[in-house]
Amino acid sequence: MKVFLIIWSGAAFVWWLIALILLALGCRQKTAGALGKRASISVFKPLPPVRDEQECAALAEAIGTFISQLAAEDEIIIGMDATDAAGWQPGLQAWRESWPSARIKVIVREVPRQWANPKISWLQVLALSAQGEVWVWSDADVVAPPGFLSDIVYQLATSGSNAVTSPYAVQHIQQAPGVLDALFVNVEFLPGALLLGRLSQRDFSYGAATAFRAETFRARGDWHKLGTALADDHKLGKLLKPVTLSKTMVSTITKPAGWAEAWQHYYRWQKTVRWCRPGGYAALLVLMPVMGWVLASLFSGLKLFFVAGLGAALGGEILVALLACWLVGCQLPAATWAGILLWPFFRAATWLLVWLPLPVLWSGRQRAWFSPQQE
Repeated sequence: MKVFLIIWSGAAFVWWLIALILLALGCRQKTAGALGKRASISVFKPLPPVRDEQECAALAEAIGTFISQLAAEDEIIIGMDATDAAGWQPGLQAWRESWPSARIKVIVREVPRQWANPKISWLQVLALSAQGEVWVWSDADVVAPPGFLSDIVYQLATSGSNAVTSPYAVQHIQQAPGVLDALFVNVEFLPGALLLGRLSQRDFSYGAATAFRAETFRARGDWHKLGTALADDHKLGKLLKPVTLSKTMVSTITKPAGWAEAWQHYYRWQKTVRWCRPGGYAALLVLMPVMGWVLASLFSGLKLFFVAGLGAALGGEILVALLACWLVGCQLPAATWAGILLWPFFRAATWLLVWLPLPVLWSGRQRAWFSPQQE
């Protein structure tokens, strides 16, 4: 038992070392290049439901990082729920005042519901107005670094791929429960995304930002397959492959209302990965030696060796989490420390829970999904 637990822990921390190296290399600011005359761009931004003015202002600031990069021939198309239109007016006014020459199309209407996936329902509506040669689908809570749009279009033009998708990190935590999003994205998701970008697998994409030619989507896209998928970004990558990982990383903001909503979001992320790649998700057990040390400690009557091993495994995982967040530029306020200390247990418990036949809820719309595909 002792040898098995030591080998299990060693294998896990070999990966964590690789993960930290990937983050150190992948999070350096890069510039893909420059084109003399690039293709015109249509940026798609369907707006989610918002709770208050602060959340609306944060999303407006994030969207502004895209508007500021639009060239004369580019456009951004924003889908806005008619019931939220009044609350978005200050943000809309700020965009037009800050970038008066930017082509900002705002489509205000009742939330479209032709598909189970609310984001795809909006994107299909927005696509009717898109005139750009390159489409960039990007979630509303994504912050783009300077030069991002030029970089991703350059990479699309030179990579030989049908699409370019951007990895993302969480760099700012506004409230303590947001640490769960930060730990999932920065520690659990991002290293794997960076590794996939270095391997031959090219059938993935991420909702943070994916660029592709409009003509490619018209030839290979399928609104039905996307609209009935919980992980629409995963499905998009399958449809448009080959896909290249962008050299430029974006960031996403997180502001859950409380720990219950934060866990709901974390569970949905984990369940989606389990549904999309069950074999790879099952293999994550290798990265959870804490489970073994906990069981060994309990069944041994809390013998010192196993308790010490548990403490070492916990301390190592917490150190990895702190280093990963530091590498991506994520500040961890003191209020998040309790969440960080509990994260190894929380991650293991969630890994077990997602194998049960329980649904996930789509944040905001509160629609239950019992499978990765739903009509």
